[in-house]
Amino acid sequence: MGHSSTNQLPRTNITRLLAFHRDPLGLLSNLAQSDLPLTHFRMGPWPFVLAAGEEAVYQILVRHGKELEKGPGMDQKNPLIGRGPLIAEGTLWRQERRAVQPVFDHQYFEHYAHQIVQIVTDYAKIFSDGPKQVMMDNEMLVLTLKIVVSTLLDGEQDLELLRQISTDVQAVMTYFFRRSRSAIRIPYNWRYLGPRSYHRAAQELTRWIKQLLMEHPKSLMVRRLQDDLATDDDAVIQSALTVVMAGHETTGHALAWTFGLLAQNPGVQKTLQDELETVLGKRVPTVHDLDALPFLQSVIREALRLYPPVWLISRKNPQPLTVLGHTYRPGTFFLVSPYVTHHLPGLYPEPDSFNPARWLNQGRIDHLMSYLPFGHGPRRCVGRDLALMEMALVVAVMVQRYSVSMPKDFIMRPLPKLSLVPAHGMPLVISPR
Repeated sequence: MGHSSTNQLPRTNITRLLAFHRDPLGLLSNLAQSDLPLTHFRMGPWPFVLAAGEEAVYQILVRHGKELEKGPGMDQKNPLIGRGPLIAEGTLWRQERRAVQPVFDHQYFEHYAHQIVQIVTDYAKIFSDGPKQVMMDNEMLVLTLKIVVSTLLDGEQDLELLRQISTDVQAVMTYFFRRSRSAIRIPYNWRYLGPRSYHRAAQELTRWIKQLLMEHPKSLMVRRLQDDLATDDDAVIQSALTVVMAGHETTGHALAWTFGLLAQNPGVQKTLQDELETVLGKRVPTVHDLDALPFLQSVIREALRLYPPVWLISRKNPQPLTVLGHTYRPGTFFLVSPYVTHHLPGLYPEPDSFNPARWLNQGRIDHLMSYLPFGHGPRRCVGRDLALMEMALVVAVMVQRYSVSMPKDFIMRPLPKLSLVPAHGMPLVISPR
């Protein structure tokens, strides 16, 4: 990789800070228009570096991945997930990663796939009296929550309870996002100053995950966490909740975007239906069918490119760090935006177009620094392969049975929160085929 310098932007002012709060995707996209790989700038008193392009992403996420810590908003004092693998650092993070890694081993995928297909097949029956309009983002969040609880915790949960738990997850995620953007952060334990909706949701989620852990102590994930974190009950509880929250929330939104794109592009939807009919006929898919469904895989890849649920990855350096010839002081925040990278015209021709065919005959793409829906480097999402399989099976089962269309005049617009969510939800019309 060649050497390159950074470009120096004028010092920030309140206008830039407000612009980031108003439209972070727009601001970061504008900053990334430079041909240089690293752009450093300030917002208020804080120094930031935006890494765009393959070389810069490699430097931040892979080469220096073990030297950098999680950045803004990743608060280790968070009483719900601060001691879980999403936020934890150092020895605790390594223990948690080692504990949960075997849960996502491919040896279990055939069993997981069988569970997923059965869950989706049963869930899909609620749409059989269509055509009916539903909020697809809400439906997919409930479905993926049921999947993660069943596959990783061996738990069976009532759908109405799962709908409430999914709502609670969204409530705490919204609060975490708002708190990460605030200059004044009220301590979590100051319950009388925090929003009641957050504290109620956090209390319910904690009670719920503790109950699940007690009811299913023999599930692989619980056994692994308890073996590796035997003396740290809080870490066990927060690790399990982190896996459940992250495992369903990002995948649920990714599926909502996928179905929205299929609804917007009936020609693509028809091509996918034809592939599924040719390969599967009327039978349900298995994990062994996925390699024979290249267009399905390409649809998933392209949806994740256009609307990656993890739209921003932040890191900070505890020690001075030299990247591509420039030395940064401790406390610099490094930003990698999968959304921005995925929309760079130098990497993806016609980057705003939904074109699954761009991925056909591409082979493995998990090494590409230009494709980041699950991050890269040592903190890449541990559940990546399971999430990709889950998405493919959910889309296959649903598209075999239903067509999706979009209400007239509805426009999909991304809203960056902790995940990239549809700004106005995802209202779709589901019709039995």
